[in-house]
Amino acid sequence: MITKRQAIDAIDFHYVGYHECTRKVGPRGGIREAITSARRNGKTRTWKTRPDDFKVPVKHGLHDYAYVTQDNAHQWHTREDCPLGRN
Repeated sequence: MITKRQAIDAIDFHYVGYHECTRKVGPRGGIREAITSARRNGKTRTWKTRPDDFKVPVKHGLHDYAYVTQDNAHQWHTREDCPLGRN
């Protein structure tokens, strides 16, 4: 889950709405990771009248854009908080 402080500071986010970040090791030692990552695409928007609200524009791939907000923050985590330990 993303906090407001993380939304202001973080650059890379992982979406866990489809699936958690996973790492699978194949029978011959190959490693396959399933991570849906998105990168910050602008400044975090906050409001004085709604102190708990935030909106972070993110980009995934070439043409997909989305927002990390307080309503969908439970579906995201930062790269630093990834359970796979990737940094």
